Amino acid sequence: MNGLRFALCLAALLATSAAGAKGTAPQRIVSMNLCLDSVLLELVPREHILALSQYARDPWRSSVASIAQTLPYTNETAEEVVALKPDLVLTSRHSAIATRAALKRVGIRFELFEVPQSVDESLAQIRRVAALLQRVDQGEALIARIEQAIAKARPAAGTRTLTAATYQPGGLSSGAETVTGELMRVAGFENIAARYGVTTYRPLPLEALVSSPPDVLLVGDTTHGAPTHAERVVHHRALRALEFRMHREPFPARLLYCSGPTMIDALVLAREHATQVPVAGSSP
Repeated sequence: MNGLRFALCLAALLATSAAGAKGTAPQRIVSMNLCLDSVLLELVPREHILALSQYARDPWRSSVASIAQTLPYTNETAEEVVALKPDLVLTSRHSAIATRAALKRVGIRFELFEVPQSVDESLAQIRRVAALLQRVDQGEALIARIEQAIAKARPAAGTRTLTAATYQPGGLSSGAETVTGELMRVAGFENIAARYGVTTYRPLPLEALVSSPPDVLLVGDTTHGAPTHAERVVHHRALRALEFRMHREPFPARLLYCSGPTMIDALVLAREHATQVPVAGSSP
């Protein structure tokens, strides 16, 4: 972007920046992160959202793809974001560094967020976003819904613990130290990825599943016919041969990418799958 365009955009932002300095709630908001998209949509009216992230409309990654179809998005370029004249931009460590640097140069307020590594960190992030937006009540309402989903997902006392693993294209699995791993424990699963040293999001060897199959395999979406090698591993014949010993249930990748409100859908689906495993074979 040339210097003249920056100057024009900066001039147009003076009134907005002045309003923000007086402590008024942000009225023109841009999100540059897929996970912050979903939080933002829960907390503010649509008319205050200038743009979501470039991945918001992707049904494979985004839990808000259908809603995002009705809203603008950016490709995270400085020119796009500055031209929108936002008074607050939500960014993360994964957001374009060059764009964050440009926002800082022209004086546009942005807030940087880390990726939550636990349910508690996710709830804290929601509270921080809500405070920035001056939508504290809406933030607490969202947190209450998540906590209610957690309570409903917990199995009854005495219920047999089921072994399970998530298995996405490429063999990607959710480790014990991920938000998904924590939600699996909430829903009554023992995540077998921990047995093989998978603590974050890493591939789980096919051989591990074949040698010691879990009760439930939570399988990610694939495209029609699974044309790529990464997708074909999800439908490997060795896994199909285990269907009489292992329940195979759908668990879309979009439920793994983010925490926040996405945890509600993840918990509902995980608990649903847990309750579908027949009681026969349970421990006495």
